[in-house]
Amino acid sequence: MSLDIAVWVPNDAAYAGRVVVADPPGTSTAVGAESFRHQLWGSAAARRLGATFLPQLADVTVENRGNLQVSPAQLDAFEQECALLAENVAHLSAATGYDADRILRYLTIMRHAVTRARAVGGGVVIW
Repeated sequence: MSLDIAVWVPNDAAYAGRVVVADPPGTSTAVGAESFRHQLWGSAAARRLGATFLPQLADVTVENRGNLQVSPAQLDAFEQECALLAENVAHLSAATGYDADRILRYLTIMRHAVTRARAVGGGVVIW
């Protein structure tokens, strides 16, 4: 099992109030193995750097079902978090044992999803 990111648009009549948008051909949506939920995105190192969105993937509740939903209004803050982690990738890599290039690849995928979400007035969800 792996974590994937998707773009969604608000729709009160749809499941969870959102409709997931089809990805353009050739779009990568993988943002890590299931273990990344706790060992990377929810790690103490990510939290110490100031990450608040991605650590929510490790905080599985009945309400969020382990998903991270970023609303359209939160996209700027989420993108800033991705940039922060990218700027500190050497520290994050050393603290978690994950390859820096792999982490950067996933953060780039997230930032591309943010760009697509903005284009349609939507948000992103990682599940």
